[in-house]
Amino acid sequence: MESPSQVIHGDLLGNVLFAEGHPPTIIDWAPYWRPAGLGSAIAVVDALCWHGTPVEAVAELGAGVPEWSQLVVRALTFRIATFHLLGLWDTARSNRYAPVVDAAVTLAR
Repeated sequence: MESPSQVIHGDLLGNVLFAEGHPPTIIDWAPYWRPAGLGSAIAVVDALCWHGTPVEAVAELGAGVPEWSQLVVRALTFRIATFHLLGLWDTARSNRYAPVVDAAVTLAR
């Protein structure tokens, strides 16, 4: 990767609290030193797999982010490996992630 590294939040999507009249608050800080844009790619992968964002949006959500297709592949690898290492990877998760993996492969071509 050519993108410079920076501190990213490795689990941002589920760790932002919102309250009316207050700025969003980030909790459960999971810092990683990774390529710029990887935090965004992880958030997009989570949105696609867990929050109903259509997989067709993967390219659009990364518009303007250098090396986006590679970042999405890395984000998927990170999530899948994490579930596997925790002993949580099963057929249901595999089925949930399969369309996103297909979209990432298509994007990377």
